Amino acid sequence: MRIKEIFWLQTAVRDMASKLKRTQQRLVLSEKMSAVGQLAAGVAHEINNPLGVILGFAQGAVQRLKPEDPLGLPLRSIEREAVRCRNLVQDLLTFSRSDRAEFSPTDLNEAIAGAVDLIQAGAKMNDVEIARNLTPDLPFVMGNRNQIQQVAINLATNAVDAMPGGGTLTLATELLEENSFRWVCLKVSDTGEGIPADVLGKIFDPFFTTKPVGKGTGLGLSLIYEIVKKHSGTIEVQSRPGSTEFCVKFPAR
Repeated sequence: MRIKEIFWLQTAVRDMASKLKRTQQRLVLSEKMSAVGQLAAGVAHEINNPLGVILGFAQGAVQRLKPEDPLGLPLRSIEREAVRCRNLVQDLLTFSRSDRAEFSPTDLNEAIAGAVDLIQAGAKMNDVEIARNLTPDLPFVMGNRNQIQQVAINLATNAVDAMPGGGTLTLATELLEENSFRWVCLKVSDTGEGIPADVLGKIFDPFFTTKPVGKGTGLGLSLIYEIVKKHSGTIEVQSRPGSTEFCVKFPAR
């Protein structure tokens, strides 16, 4: 592969990342989340095809590299940034589709068990122990199983990220009654760094993140908020140094 082609790929990825950044800024300025979803879907579809070509080209070139090839560093940089853009596109698509899901009676405990299966490998790699305290025989929730599971996955993943030195992630469920109204609750807590008080009010804003560049898109908690809202639920967070707990409530059937 010639240097000219490498330069073209680097330029293309930088341009795409710049477009995605501008899209983020436009989305943040949108007043309604429905408008955010429509804009996100349009941009994601427009970017997805050329991004796939660039990523495929970069990955193919990386696979053909010889040891100590001087082109290895720029090619792997292209691949890494293209993967980051792809992940952002997928988050945009997921965000835009959050209102199209079909609802049916859903077992919250079963959805959480599936979420744990998906995140336990990553938790183990980060020396995070997963504790489950699931109340049996809970009433079902009228909702979308995949979306409810996504809530658990996103919260659990954030909790693992908040414990870089290891710790305990706890997922608990319970039935609450408030003013004759029944809620099925999911609580996700960690023993991590805690969320600063000046940040708590912003964590559900689209694209807000405290993670380093390239480590997160800032859509995870925004997506959770939208899913919970569409399920007529609520979400609350309490945090202090050494402990953060999210409490998600879904109406019981």
